[in-house]
Amino acid sequence: MKILMLNNEFPPLGGGTGTVNLELFRIFQTIPNLKVDLISSAGGQNKEIEQFSENIRILKYPVGKKDIHHASNFELIRYAIKSTFVALKLNRKEKYDLVFVWSTVPAGFPSILLKLFKKLPFILRVGGPDIPGFEERYNFIYKIITPFIKFVWKRASIIVAKCKIEKEMVENINPNLKIQIINNGIDTSKFSYIEKDINSELRIICSARLIKRKGQYTLIDAMVELKSKDIKIHIDFVGEGDEKQAYINYAKEKDVLEQIIFSGYVPREDMPEKYQKSDIFVLPSFNEGMSNSLLEAMACGLPVVVTNVGGTEELVDASNGYIFKAGDSQALSKILEQLYKSKQQIKILGQNSRNKAEQHNWEYIANEYLKLFNKISV
Repeated sequence: MKILMLNNEFPPLGGGTGTVNLELFRIFQTIPNLKVDLISSAGGQNKEIEQFSENIRILKYPVGKKDIHHASNFELIRYAIKSTFVALKLNRKEKYDLVFVWSTVPAGFPSILLKLFKKLPFILRVGGPDIPGFEERYNFIYKIITPFIKFVWKRASIIVAKCKIEKEMVENINPNLKIQIINNGIDTSKFSYIEKDINSELRIICSARLIKRKGQYTLIDAMVELKSKDIKIHIDFVGEGDEKQAYINYAKEKDVLEQIIFSGYVPREDMPEKYQKSDIFVLPSFNEGMSNSLLEAMACGLPVVVTNVGGTEELVDASNGYIFKAGDSQALSKILEQLYKSKQQIKILGQNSRNKAEQHNWEYIANEYLKLFNKISV
């Protein structure tokens, strides 16, 4: 089977979507009679061809990349145009069986042309922000591109969602689509659980892009409340984003900057150690699909404190953490205060997190995709 994949981000570029792509490739490289070409973006100004494995090739094209973690509208448009020409040319030579599209925007554009003019079926995996209404900062853009998104969805052979909430959001826009849920996975050998003592001054890790949607202001406000009660907690914000300097200024204004570390971008291979040195994982997002960081933290045996959004309720319950209302810093501070006072509870919740994470291994997830590929390419 020959598959063409379209994804404007692939590590080290981008975020969760690229990470999932990478993890699936690690499984797909072992599958006989499967060949995959991925068209992605280059970090520099030159075309790059990476032979990921004997059966997987990654073609990276320059799009004027400025930030490895964020794609501007200009970069997305350039990728859509460039990938279209490349995809049409490649298909003439390779005669693909199907196209796999990672996110409606920008990869939906070349996939539609291949469908209309070459009769190539395509599977579309929604990424979250490509669902109208998912991210508030894109509200104006959604008004412009929603007709295009609906057009692409309607012509997909099937749509893949990471969690129930994504499926429901897509169905609210068009209830007649074929949608299958395939969760994200986790490498439980790489992100491993290590028995350790809980730090006397709790170490909280929040691994997420520094943007408003991820809700880091809520965690900073909770820190202010905890400091007023003389509760010793430190926060490690891992990630980059548009709000970074605003968060630094806000923490300084609230007099808690000394208790916060802004680690910036941390290479993926170094993340297990980051989690293992922490005591609690907090993700205060206002909207989320199924967070890779959440699964990583769980695999490393951390209690998880998350908001009542996206796919979090499919991973978190009273056995391994807490769920609170997005934006409610008072609720968050009470949860962290309770955990601060009960180190034993931290250990119990962390062990249960690890047990849950082991049910989401990448081998199972990759097999779900392979079954889907075989079904659609027939």
